[in-house]
Amino acid sequence: MSARAKKGRSLTTILTLAWALSAAAAGAETYQPQNQVRGDIRVWGSPEDAELLKLWDEGFRKHHPDAHVVAQLHGPESTIAALYTDIADIAFVGRELRLPVDNMAFQWVKLYPITTVEVANAGLTGSRLAGTIAVFVHPDNPLRGLTLAQLDGIFGGEHKRGAGKLRTWGDLGLSGEWRERPIHVLAPPVDSIAALFFGRVVLENSFKWNTALQEFPSEAAAIAAVARDPSAIAYGRMGASMSGVTALPLAVKAVDAFVMPTVDTVADRSYPLARVVIVAVNRKPGQPLDAKVREFLRYVLSEDGQAAVVQDGAYIPLAAKTAQQQLKRLD
Repeated sequence: MSARAKKGRSLTTILTLAWALSAAAAGAETYQPQNQVRGDIRVWGSPEDAELLKLWDEGFRKHHPDAHVVAQLHGPESTIAALYTDIADIAFVGRELRLPVDNMAFQWVKLYPITTVEVANAGLTGSRLAGTIAVFVHPDNPLRGLTLAQLDGIFGGEHKRGAGKLRTWGDLGLSGEWRERPIHVLAPPVDSIAALFFGRVVLENSFKWNTALQEFPSEAAAIAAVARDPSAIAYGRMGASMSGVTALPLAVKAVDAFVMPTVDTVADRSYPLARVVIVAVNRKPGQPLDAKVREFLRYVLSEDGQAAVVQDGAYIPLAAKTAQQQLKRLD
C-alpha cells in the first residue's frame, strides 16, 4: 500500500471514530431489526456510489442474511424511471430532485407524489453530483463574506431577495481600488445540477440570471478562471476547488453570522448552501412501505448505516436529529 493510500485510510479511520463518538453523544441509535426480511432489494443509482451500497449491503446482511442489495448503476438520470416502471425498489438519486422534471413522469404514471428520504449530507471533497456548493473569489479579494441576498444581487437578474443589482465590488462595501472595480460573474452552465440548486436556493427559483454572467463548461473551469482574475467570483462544488481561490463564508441574512462550509456546518445545516443526498421510493398514499425497503432504510439511517457513509468518505453523515426525522418518513 502506498504512503498516500495509508494516509487516506488513516484519515478515514480517524473520521469514522470521531463521528461514532459524536453520534453516540448526540443520541444516534444502533440498528435493531423490527422485522426479519428476505429477498432482493433492487437499487438503481450511479457507479460512483457502488462502494457505499456495498458497505450498506454487507452491514444489512449481518442482520438479514437472506436479504441482498441488487444494484443497477447506470447513473442518476435512470433512477426515477426505474422506480415508476417497477424495476427498482429504491432510486438512489444522490442529489436533489429537479422539479418538476424528475417527479413529473412518476406522478403521471403513479398518480401520486414520489416519496424521498435523506440518507446523507453532500460532501466537501470528490466529484460526486451531491457536493457542497461554495462561492469562490481570488485570494487578493478582501471581501469577508456574503449573504444570500448579496449573492442574488450578484448572480441574479430578478433580485427576489431585495438586494437589487450589485455589479461592482463597491456595491458590496469594498473601498479604495476595489470601489469601482466591476464584478466578473462566472458560473457553470445555467442548466447544470449546480446551477439548478443555486437558482432554487439563492435566486428563490428565479431563472433570470445576470446578463453579464459568463458560462463555463464546468464548475472546475469557472473556478479556475477565478484563480486568474482578481475581480471574478464563481460558485461550484467544494470538490472542484483548487489553489489560487478562496471559499467565502456565507450567511442567510445580514444579521446572521457568516459560516464556512465544514463537516459540522454541513451536518447541522447551518451552512446556507448545504445539500442533501436522497433516495426515492414508491409509496402509495395511506399504504406502508414494502417491508424489506423500510427495514433497509432503517438500517441506512441508523448509527451503523451512517458509519458506512463515513467509511465511504464521499458524503457527510446525517446528524442524529436529522436521521430521526427521516425515520419518521418511513412510518
